Amino acid sequence: MAAIPALVAAQGAPPSPPATFYGSVPSGVGPGQAVLAIVTSGGSSQTCGVGQTIADGSGVVYVVDVIADSQLAGCGAAGRTVQFYFVGNRQMATDTATWSGAGPAQRNLTGLGPQLTPRNIGPQVAKDGTN
Repeated sequence: MAAIPALVAAQGAPPSPPATFYGSVPSGVGPGQAVLAIVTSGGSSQTCGVGQTIADGSGVVYVVDVIADSQLAGCGAAGRTVQFYFVGNRQMATDTATWSGAGPAQRNLTGLGPQLTPRNIGPQVAKDGTN
């Protein structure tokens, strides 16, 4: 048993817990949809959480855990912007949130952006004259 604390100390501290965003969804978003949390930092973005919409007594709500940067580089850190994408609608929420640390964070979402068009990109082969 004495080896376990030494093992934990050798590996460093555990990663920070996630922030849990929740709240109402915009009109037109139904229950049972996946919602992705996308964190942006500067010019890059990273998918940092997958949640779901559910029906409750007041309508449709969402909940999604957004992991910390210590769990996956580019994810939640103080001041980073969190965007929400509704997979079934293929639409981003027009509202964003700011990651401010672990724990619950209520953010009611009020609007949807234009529907995104998926693009399929197939592999390409080039022949440059050398074999």
